[in-house]
Amino acid sequence: MTSEGDTERQALLRDKAIKQDIVRKKNPYTRAILSTLCPGMKLLDIGCGTGHIIKELASSLRGVLFFGLDISSAMIQIAKSNNLSSPDVLFTIGDGTTLPFFELSFDIVINRLAEYSSHEAYRVLQEGGCFFEYGLGPDADQEIKEFFGDRIEIESFCIPKVVGKWKEEVCQEIADVGFKIEGIDEYKEQEYFRNEEDLMDTIEMVPLVKNFDRNRDTGIVKALIKKYGAKNGISTTWHYYILKARK
Repeated sequence: MTSEGDTERQALLRDKAIKQDIVRKKNPYTRAILSTLCPGMKLLDIGCGTGHIIKELASSLRGVLFFGLDISSAMIQIAKSNNLSSPDVLFTIGDGTTLPFFELSFDIVINRLAEYSSHEAYRVLQEGGCFFEYGLGPDADQEIKEFFGDRIEIESFCIPKVVGKWKEEVCQEIADVGFKIEGIDEYKEQEYFRNEEDLMDTIEMVPLVKNFDRNRDTGIVKALIKKYGAKNGISTTWHYYILKARK
Protein backbone atom coordinates (compact mmCIF):
# COMPACT_ATOMS: atom_id res chain seq x y z
CA MET A 1 0.00 0.00 0.00
CA THR A 2 1.25 3.47 -0.84
CA SER A 3 0.69 6.67 1.13
CA GLU A 4 -2.29 7.23 -1.17
CA GLY A 5 -3.77 3.86 -0.20
CA ASP A 6 -4.43 0.94 -2.51
CA THR A 7 -3.41 1.31 -6.15
CA GLU A 8 -5.90 1.10 -8.99
CA ARG A 9 -4.81 -2.50 -9.68
CA GLN A 10 -5.28 -3.49 -6.03
CA ALA A 11 -8.72 -1.85 -6.03
CA LEU A 12 -9.75 -3.74 -9.17
CA LEU A 13 -8.46 -7.05 -7.77
CA ARG A 14 -10.33 -6.49 -4.51
CA ASP A 15 -13.55 -5.64 -6.33
CA LYS A 16 -13.20 -8.75 -8.48
CA ALA A 17 -12.55 -11.00 -5.47
CA ILE A 18 -15.54 -9.67 -3.53
CA LYS A 19 -17.92 -9.94 -6.47
CA GLN A 20 -16.90 -13.57 -7.02
CA ASP A 21 -18.02 -14.28 -3.45
CA ILE A 22 -20.99 -11.90 -3.33
CA VAL A 23 -23.60 -14.67 -3.43
CA ARG A 24 -22.74 -15.77 0.11
CA LYS A 25 -25.21 -15.14 2.93
CA LYS A 26 -24.81 -12.06 5.09
CA ASN A 27 -21.61 -12.50 7.06
CA PRO A 28 -21.41 -12.19 10.86
CA TYR A 29 -19.99 -8.68 10.55
CA THR A 30 -22.94 -7.21 8.68
CA ARG A 31 -25.39 -9.18 10.83
CA ALA A 32 -23.83 -7.67 13.97
CA ILE A 33 -24.06 -4.15 12.56
CA LEU A 34 -27.66 -4.62 11.40
CA SER A 35 -28.64 -5.76 14.89
CA THR A 36 -27.83 -2.23 16.12
CA LEU A 37 -28.53 -0.10 13.04
CA CYS A 38 -31.89 1.71 12.90
CA PRO A 39 -33.58 4.14 10.49
CA GLY A 40 -32.56 7.73 11.15
CA MET A 41 -28.99 6.80 12.13
CA LYS A 42 -25.76 7.94 10.51
CA LEU A 43 -23.02 5.36 9.92
CA LEU A 44 -19.38 5.89 8.98
CA ASP A 45 -17.31 3.12 7.38
CA ILE A 46 -13.61 3.93 7.89
CA GLY A 47 -11.61 2.32 5.10
CA CYS A 48 -14.69 1.44 3.09
CA GLY A 49 -12.71 0.03 0.18
CA THR A 50 -14.93 -0.80 -2.79
CA GLY A 51 -18.10 -0.07 -0.81
CA HIS A 52 -19.53 -3.59 -0.64
CA ILE A 53 -20.20 -3.53 3.10
CA ILE A 54 -22.16 -0.29 2.76
CA LYS A 55 -24.01 -1.71 -0.24
CA GLU A 56 -25.03 -4.79 1.75
CA LEU A 57 -26.16 -2.70 4.72
CA ALA A 58 -28.02 -0.16 2.57
CA SER A 59 -29.87 -2.90 0.69
CA SER A 60 -31.02 -4.38 4.01
CA LEU A 61 -32.19 -1.22 5.75
CA ARG A 62 -33.61 2.04 4.40
CA GLY A 63 -33.58 5.40 6.12
CA VAL A 64 -29.94 5.33 7.20
CA LEU A 65 -27.35 7.86 6.01
CA PHE A 66 -24.14 6.03 5.09
CA PHE A 67 -20.71 7.65 4.78
CA GLY A 68 -17.78 5.74 3.29
CA LEU A 69 -14.22 7.02 3.70
CA ASP A 70 -11.06 5.63 2.13
CA ILE A 71 -7.60 7.07 1.53
CA SER A 72 -7.46 5.48 -1.93
CA SER A 73 -9.07 7.48 -4.72
CA ALA A 74 -9.19 4.27 -6.81
CA MET A 75 -11.24 2.55 -4.07
CA ILE A 76 -13.63 5.49 -3.75
CA GLN A 77 -14.20 5.57 -7.51
CA ILE A 78 -15.19 1.88 -7.52
CA ALA A 79 -17.26 2.28 -4.33
CA LYS A 80 -19.31 5.02 -5.96
CA SER A 81 -19.97 2.89 -9.04
CA ASN A 82 -20.98 -0.07 -6.85
CA ASN A 83 -23.54 2.03 -4.97
CA LEU A 84 -25.20 4.02 -7.75
CA SER A 85 -28.59 2.51 -6.92
CA SER A 86 -28.25 2.92 -3.14
CA PRO A 87 -29.99 5.96 -1.62
CA ASP A 88 -28.41 8.08 1.11
CA VAL A 89 -24.84 6.93 0.48
CA LEU A 90 -21.89 9.34 0.33
CA PHE A 91 -18.22 8.57 -0.28
CA THR A 92 -15.19 10.74 0.35
CA ILE A 93 -11.42 10.41 0.13
CA GLY A 94 -9.85 10.75 3.55
CA ASP A 95 -7.37 9.41 6.08
CA GLY A 96 -8.72 7.02 8.72
CA THR A 97 -6.19 8.33 11.22
CA THR A 98 -7.40 11.95 10.87
CA LEU A 99 -11.12 11.92 10.16
CA PRO A 100 -12.56 14.98 8.36
CA PHE A 101 -15.72 15.06 10.48
CA PHE A 102 -16.92 16.97 13.53
CA GLU A 103 -17.05 15.20 16.87
CA LEU A 104 -20.31 13.46 17.79
CA SER A 105 -21.24 13.14 14.09
CA PHE A 106 -22.21 9.46 13.86
CA ASP A 107 -24.36 6.88 15.63
CA ILE A 108 -22.25 3.96 14.39
CA VAL A 109 -18.63 3.77 13.22
CA ILE A 110 -17.29 0.61 11.58
CA ASN A 111 -13.90 -0.57 10.39
CA ARG A 112 -12.91 -3.70 8.50
CA LEU A 113 -9.23 -4.44 8.04
CA ALA A 114 -8.24 -0.83 7.43
CA GLU A 115 -5.80 1.53 9.12
CA TYR A 116 -7.57 3.92 11.48
CA SER A 117 -7.26 5.79 14.76
CA SER A 118 -9.34 4.50 17.67
CA HIS A 119 -9.10 8.01 19.17
CA GLU A 120 -10.68 9.44 16.02
CA ALA A 121 -13.39 6.77 15.92
CA TYR A 122 -14.26 7.65 19.51
CA ARG A 123 -14.24 11.39 18.80
CA VAL A 124 -16.74 11.30 15.92
CA LEU A 125 -19.19 8.96 17.68
CA GLN A 126 -22.28 10.20 19.48
CA GLU A 127 -22.49 9.49 23.20
CA GLY A 128 -23.83 5.95 23.47
CA GLY A 129 -22.85 5.24 19.86
CA CYS A 130 -21.46 1.88 18.75
CA PHE A 131 -18.13 0.94 17.20
CA PHE A 132 -17.64 -2.30 15.27
CA GLU A 133 -14.24 -3.63 14.22
CA TYR A 134 -13.51 -6.61 11.98
CA GLY A 135 -9.86 -7.54 12.50
CA LEU A 136 -7.45 -10.40 11.97
CA GLY A 137 -6.65 -13.21 14.36
CA PRO A 138 -3.10 -14.60 14.61
CA ASP A 139 -3.81 -17.70 12.49
CA ALA A 140 -5.05 -15.77 9.45
CA ASP A 141 -3.19 -16.76 6.27
CA GLN A 142 -0.80 -18.93 8.25
CA GLU A 143 -0.01 -20.86 5.06
CA ILE A 144 1.35 -17.69 3.45
CA LYS A 145 3.47 -17.01 6.53
CA GLU A 146 4.81 -20.56 6.37
CA PHE A 147 6.02 -20.32 2.78
CA PHE A 148 7.10 -16.68 2.55
CA GLY A 149 8.68 -16.35 6.01
CA ASP A 150 10.29 -12.98 6.69
CA ARG A 151 8.96 -11.57 3.41
CA ILE A 152 5.42 -11.19 4.73
CA GLU A 153 3.95 -7.70 5.04
CA ILE A 154 3.73 -7.40 8.84
CA GLU A 155 0.92 -4.82 8.66
CA SER A 156 -1.29 -7.34 6.83
CA PHE A 157 -1.06 -9.94 9.63
CA CYS A 158 -1.94 -10.13 13.30
CA ILE A 159 1.31 -10.43 15.27
CA PRO A 160 0.34 -10.21 18.97
CA LYS A 161 2.83 -9.66 21.75
CA VAL A 162 1.50 -12.81 23.47
CA VAL A 163 -0.40 -15.22 21.20
CA GLY A 164 -2.60 -16.56 23.99
CA LYS A 165 -3.56 -13.01 24.99
CA TRP A 166 -4.27 -11.52 21.57
CA LYS A 167 -7.96 -10.81 22.23
CA GLU A 168 -7.10 -9.05 25.48
CA GLU A 169 -4.58 -6.92 23.57
CA VAL A 170 -7.19 -5.97 20.97
CA CYS A 171 -9.76 -5.03 23.60
CA GLN A 172 -7.29 -3.09 25.74
CA GLU A 173 -6.27 -0.88 22.82
CA ILE A 174 -9.91 0.06 22.26
CA ALA A 175 -10.70 0.46 25.96
CA ASP A 176 -7.71 2.75 26.47
CA VAL A 177 -9.39 5.55 24.47
CA GLY A 178 -12.60 5.34 26.51
CA PHE A 179 -14.72 2.70 24.78
CA LYS A 180 -16.69 0.16 26.82
CA ILE A 181 -16.18 -3.28 25.28
CA GLU A 182 -19.46 -5.15 24.79
CA GLY A 183 -18.00 -8.26 23.21
CA ILE A 184 -15.41 -9.81 20.93
CA ASP A 185 -16.30 -12.90 18.90
CA GLU A 186 -13.66 -15.05 17.21
CA TYR A 187 -14.15 -16.92 13.93
CA LYS A 188 -11.89 -19.41 12.17
CA GLU A 189 -12.64 -21.16 8.89
CA GLN A 190 -10.96 -22.58 5.82
CA GLU A 191 -11.06 -20.57 2.63
CA TYR A 192 -10.54 -22.20 -0.75
CA PHE A 193 -8.97 -20.49 -3.73
CA ARG A 194 -10.11 -21.91 -7.03
CA ASN A 195 -6.72 -21.84 -8.70
CA GLU A 196 -3.20 -20.43 -8.66
CA GLU A 197 -4.28 -17.15 -10.25
CA ASP A 198 -6.87 -16.44 -7.54
CA LEU A 199 -4.29 -17.13 -4.81
CA MET A 200 -1.75 -14.82 -6.47
CA ASP A 201 -4.42 -12.14 -6.89
CA THR A 202 -5.01 -12.14 -3.13
CA ILE A 203 -1.30 -12.10 -2.25
CA GLU A 204 -0.82 -9.09 -4.53
CA MET A 205 -4.10 -7.35 -3.62
CA VAL A 206 -3.81 -7.18 0.16
CA PRO A 207 -0.69 -7.16 -0.12
CA LEU A 208 0.57 -10.15 1.88
CA VAL A 209 4.16 -10.46 0.62
CA LYS A 210 6.88 -7.84 0.14
CA ASN A 211 7.97 -7.35 -3.47
CA PHE A 212 5.74 -10.18 -4.65
CA ASP A 213 6.40 -11.08 -8.28
CA ARG A 214 4.13 -13.58 -10.04
CA ASN A 215 6.94 -14.91 -12.23
CA ARG A 216 9.77 -14.93 -9.72
CA ASP A 217 7.64 -16.37 -6.90
CA THR A 218 5.74 -18.96 -8.91
CA GLY A 219 7.88 -21.79 -7.47
CA ILE A 220 6.96 -20.85 -3.89
CA VAL A 221 3.28 -20.57 -4.78
CA LYS A 222 3.33 -23.99 -6.50
CA ALA A 223 4.96 -25.53 -3.42
CA LEU A 224 2.22 -24.03 -1.24
CA ILE A 225 -0.44 -25.41 -3.59
CA LYS A 226 1.17 -28.85 -3.55
CA LYS A 227 0.94 -28.96 0.25
CA TYR A 228 -2.46 -27.31 0.73
CA GLY A 229 -4.30 -28.24 -2.44
CA ALA A 230 -7.62 -29.97 -1.73
CA LYS A 231 -10.68 -31.20 -3.59
CA ASN A 232 -12.39 -27.85 -2.95
CA GLY A 233 -9.39 -25.81 -4.06
CA ILE A 234 -6.32 -24.38 -2.35
CA SER A 235 -6.98 -24.35 1.39
CA THR A 236 -5.92 -21.39 3.55
CA THR A 237 -6.93 -20.35 7.06
CA TRP A 238 -9.14 -17.33 7.65
CA HIS A 239 -9.09 -16.20 11.28
CA TYR A 240 -10.84 -13.01 12.35
CA TYR A 241 -12.73 -11.30 15.16
CA ILE A 242 -15.68 -8.95 15.39
CA LEU A 243 -15.51 -6.48 18.26
CA LYS A 244 -18.39 -4.35 19.48
CA ALA A 245 -17.80 -1.37 21.77
CA ARG A 246 -19.86 1.56 22.94
CA LYS A 247 -18.97 5.16 23.74
